[in-house]
Amino acid sequence: MAAAGKNHFYAYVIEGRKGIVKSWAECEAKVHGRSARYKGFVTFAQAKAWLASGAEYEDKAAAKREAALKLPKDAVYFDSGTGRGLGTEVAVTDSEGVPLLHLALPESDLTERGTHLLPDGKTNNFGELFACLCAMRVAGKRGAKKVCGDSDLVLKYWSKGHVAEKTREKDAALGLLARKAAAERSRFEAMGGRLIHVPGSLNPADLGFHRD
Repeated sequence: MAAAGKNHFYAYVIEGRKGIVKSWAECEAKVHGRSARYKGFVTFAQAKAWLASGAEYEDKAAAKREAALKLPKDAVYFDSGTGRGLGTEVAVTDSEGVPLLHLALPESDLTERGTHLLPDGKTNNFGELFACLCAMRVAGKRGAKKVCGDSDLVLKYWSKGHVAEKTREKDAALGLLARKAAAERSRFEAMGGRLIHVPGSLNPADLGFHRD
């Protein structure tokens, strides 16, 4: 396990013997060529706690599965991405990743994957806002009270109509879209709806371009 630059303490377990040292060089000298578990920490307390808890490495895959189980099952999810190389693509799904954009857009506007490709030149952030607007409309039709996405910019600002004046001047279409999203959000929240942030790697609507 490579050492992290910001770590100041290194805990190790070698054949039942535990210890904490203050540099990677010291730790490496102890564990090199031996069956050992070791990990770097910012504070001594963190290193001590790791040893006390059994010095086990985190199972990231299991942790991700557990976190995914805690996502709202009755929510509508949205995402945008450009990773397929076809332009900006948007998706709206349920908690299982089943496409729902057909509830907001004509079937003729959808890809075979149930996603929608925006016109050339539209940014990923524009796509996130468009997807958020569609997700709120889908939620309204399904009676869902939660809309989830991974864009802080859209959730905290643009979907409330808060777009910088320079940005509006540069992209009039974005300004118009933000006003539509803000109006839709006002209606959605007036009916008890909420917009919620979820990690990109856990988003069921994720287009497959996030990495852990």
